[in-house]
Amino acid sequence: MSEIPPNLLLNPRANVLSSSSSPLSTVPSTNTTTTTTTTSPELSPEDEESRLSAALKDKATGNTHFTSTPPDYETAISYYRSALQSCPERLTEHTTILHANIAAAFIKLSRWKEAEEAATESLKVSGEDDDVLREREAIKRQKEENERKEREGKSIEAAKGAGVNDTSNGRIEEVDDEGEDIEWGKNWKARLRRAKAREMQGTWQSLSGSLDDYKILSTRSLRFQSIPSIDRKSIENALVRIPPILEEKKQREVAEMMGKLKGLGDTILKPFGLSTSNFQMVKDEKSGGYSLNFSQNSDKK
Repeated sequence: MSEIPPNLLLNPRANVLSSSSSPLSTVPSTNTTTTTTTTSPELSPEDEESRLSAALKDKATGNTHFTSTPPDYETAISYYRSALQSCPERLTEHTTILHANIAAAFIKLSRWKEAEEAATESLKVSGEDDDVLREREAIKRQKEENERKEREGKSIEAAKGAGVNDTSNGRIEEVDDEGEDIEWGKNWKARLRRAKAREMQGTWQSLSGSLDDYKILSTRSLRFQSIPSIDRKSIENALVRIPPILEEKKQREVAEMMGKLKGLGDTILKPFGLSTSNFQMVKDEKSGGYSLNFSQNSDKK
């Protein structure tokens, strides 16, 4: 019988999910990340040290089960979750890794959806939530555009008023405000795990998300060259492998959806002696739009 950590005995389904670690073939790493706010009461230094010590102990036990022969991934997950319960939330450099370890174990168990959720949680904890980063990028672009227009306006006014070029205008606010740095791929191990988990689910939506993750790692991550060569190669292969599979899945799922809609339409129209075959979409080559044509005798030959 698998060993279960003591503080999960009362709550075996304790909350937690995913994140990053070393190459996909190994147990999670020592990734360090820093962010996220905590809603928990502030702990005293002594309490924080005690809880961190307990978390690290459970993490080490989880790693032992992960790497044992034979490995026991289920028990490893239980210990990682126990560690997450103990670890102070503000110590995100530790919670990020724990979520990553859980994602790694779920991948080993081929539990792809849970692995994706775990990796996503790791990305959020490490401050690399996709939606947040995209929003910050949009805000930063707008700010830069506003500053550019302001500088141009000042330059024009200066030229009109004094006839002298004020070269200092171009250097105003060149330094970003503290905390505005935006970095994709910082927690690359969690993103790589999520890409793998999404790809293995094999749906149009999951494959699309997987391709996005691989693209972020290859084109937007400042750390791509520091990723181990075996993982870089897997990323490059995925960028070639996934697009045709994604397109095939898209066409198939769209066809299935249209078939279901047609069946539903036929059911609704049947009492009126009609079917969806009575309606045809005709494209207007000039405008590119479509019109709906009705034919009463479309089923008759």
